[in-house]
Amino acid sequence: MFSWKKALSKVCELYFSSKMNSNLEWILVGSVGSVLQGCEMTPGDVDIYTRNKEGLDQFAELLKEFSLLDKCEFPHGDNWLSSLEEPTFTQTFSSGFSWTKGSWIIDGFKVEVVHISNSAGIPDSMDGRGIWEGGQFIWSHFKNVEIGPYTIPTVPLEIQLESNLRRKRSDRTQAIIAALQKNGYDKELIDKALSKEHLSYFYSQIG
Repeated sequence: MFSWKKALSKVCELYFSSKMNSNLEWILVGSVGSVLQGCEMTPGDVDIYTRNKEGLDQFAELLKEFSLLDKCEFPHGDNWLSSLEEPTFTQTFSSGFSWTKGSWIIDGFKVEVVHISNSAGIPDSMDGRGIWEGGQFIWSHFKNVEIGPYTIPTVPLEIQLESNLRRKRSDRTQAIIAALQKNGYDKELIDKALSKEHLSYFYSQIG
């Protein structure tokens, strides 16, 4: 079993066996969600979003056994990890974008749980500007995927495609389009999820 599968399976095992608040809303995002929907790519970490800050706090408690005993020696960046002293931290960028995150190594693979509190105006709409993978519409347009005995929500490839086109991630874009071509796609959702420019590109690619 690949290490990302082991890491995500462990998170699911802890979550579904816990007595966590049933109102906790979380969703799998990023490359692991893509792979579980048929894409050929190599995930770099497991990414989870929570709808509310309280959800992130609950995950921090759930994953407490994987926290460092002492505060991480690295500054808040890619190498920072959650500790018992500092399970999460909030970061605000110059654009105004703000998120709170926790980060753990589970079975040798990084797991990050994030709550976004300020999108700083990142386009997120169903009327031509495109749906953002970290935005408000993912919570009502999720797709359930299976990993072992667990069923979890993830952001559908139609929405992931828009975010990767914005980021100019051509490797992931092509992998997503290939999976949508092979396995089919939700036309109603793709028409909402992609900006007008990206929608034209998508249809030119699939013929």
